[in-house]
Amino acid sequence: MTIIMLVKILFLFMIYALIGWIWETPYVSFNEKKYINRGFLRGPYIPIYGFACVTIILSMGIFDNMNDNSFITIICQILFISLVSAVWEYCTSYILEIIFKTRWWDYSKHKFNLNGRIALDYTILFGIGGYILWRFVNPFVENVYDLLPTNVLYFILYGFYFIFMIDNINTFRDMFKLRSIVDKLHFISNELSEKSDTAFEHIYTSIQRKKDGIGKELNYFKEKYEEKASKSLEHKIQQLNQLLKTSKNISRFFKKFPKTPSKSYEYILSIYRKNKNKK
Repeated sequence: MTIIMLVKILFLFMIYALIGWIWETPYVSFNEKKYINRGFLRGPYIPIYGFACVTIILSMGIFDNMNDNSFITIICQILFISLVSAVWEYCTSYILEIIFKTRWWDYSKHKFNLNGRIALDYTILFGIGGYILWRFVNPFVENVYDLLPTNVLYFILYGFYFIFMIDNINTFRDMFKLRSIVDKLHFISNELSEKSDTAFEHIYTSIQRKKDGIGKELNYFKEKYEEKASKSLEHKIQQLNQLLKTSKNISRFFKKFPKTPSKSYEYILSIYRKNKNKK
């Protein structure tokens, strides 16, 4: 790969990462009925759009022999773009879940979804959107690239990627801090659950000896201990939540992804969100 080609790829990545943010932020804000600065990072860009669009642009050469604009050709191109988008979306979701034990989007409620990571309706939508970008927007973007003086182009790229790199470092630092906090909550949850189960076993044994009113007594004590365990857990969570309150950089993830599911910590996250809603 030549330096010229690398510079062009970096420019295209920057443009389409910005376009992705411009598209997603109004869309998600409208659905949530409030402004949400969408994106995994702080800045106004979404890297997955940059990666996917650059991959699409570099790969569309496979259609060079199909110079016609027939309906079949367009459908094949849209399907190919849909496939590229789906691969990027699935892999990104999988990697983020492995690293942070949290899914940042979930299509489980959509028909024809694959493990909740991708869904047919959104994949087709991305395919159509990607086709429009490649067919109509990208020629304009490449013209702008060709017209930019070299010194101006390098100044823009140096500035963008310096900010982008710092943003990535800070974001991943915050994410690992968030994971550490949630791990602590998970540990507390398991610890209280084990204590509750042990106490309940003692109560059950005691009641069994009485042979009288077992059902009513058992349910009563079970409810009491479950209530106590829940309150203790929420108290611990409120204590650890002070860490979150002092760091807007961490709590911002729940604002950007208000419906973020966590396979490991769903109960804990539900309590966190409930506490946030009370404020």
